[in-house]
Amino acid sequence: MNADRRKPAQRFNALHVVEAELEHLEWATRQPVVQMFDAGYWRRRVLAVKCGFELTHQQRLRIEQILLRLNKTEAAD
Repeated sequence: MNADRRKPAQRFNALHVVEAELEHLEWATRQPVVQMFDAGYWRRRVLAVKCGFELTHQQRLRIEQILLRLNKTEAAD
């Protein structure tokens, strides 16, 4: 068995990468919904950032705000 398969998933702590992702996600989730990029798509992107990086408290709050916005978008449809 490959040793890499036994390692737990690595979480990254790259502040500049997280900031860039959050800025993009905040902007994108405020745009009109298009069929190709629906709320489910953006939720998966947000959750990938949430699970893939070590976030600061402020970044976790931003993630939760984006998820709330997505919930409202889905409820309006």
